[in-house]
Amino acid sequence: MSEADLQTNTRETTTSEVSAETKALVEDNMPQESDEIKYHVMALIEAIKKQSQSQIETAGDMTREVYVSAMRQAQETLKNTGLLLEHQRENLDGSISSLEDTAAQKWEEIVSDMQKFGDRFDRAVNTAWQILTEPETKPVPSEPTTIDIMEESDSEDPAA
Repeated sequence: MSEADLQTNTRETTTSEVSAETKALVEDNMPQESDEIKYHVMALIEAIKKQSQSQIETAGDMTREVYVSAMRQAQETLKNTGLLLEHQRENLDGSISSLEDTAAQKWEEIVSDMQKFGDRFDRAVNTAWQILTEPETKPVPSEPTTIDIMEESDSEDPAA
């Protein structure tokens, strides 16, 4: 196969691979140029398009991989955060339960103390009532006290 045949064969293959958009772009912008120059410009544009497309796809794949990786990390973070929050919720539930138990115990102690105080107050009121309502009796003579002696001496002392 000669070089001319190879070039014609390549040109036919490349021409069939050139998009209608590229052909129209070259024809509109380069009407005075020869077919060979137009052919090379079309080939160059198609090569640039293919390379750009390839890079976009590669970037898309990389972006997709980065996105998937980021989503996996986010899921892992949420899972870990969820576990942490679950642990904190359990601790909080335990603290609340302990606080409720302590409050119930203290309340029972307060009620018991109030009951004891009420009982003592009731006894004091009953005793006071008995003292107030018992009939008055004369005291039984006993040995004279200092106050009694002084009263007697005051009443016997005519100088006073």
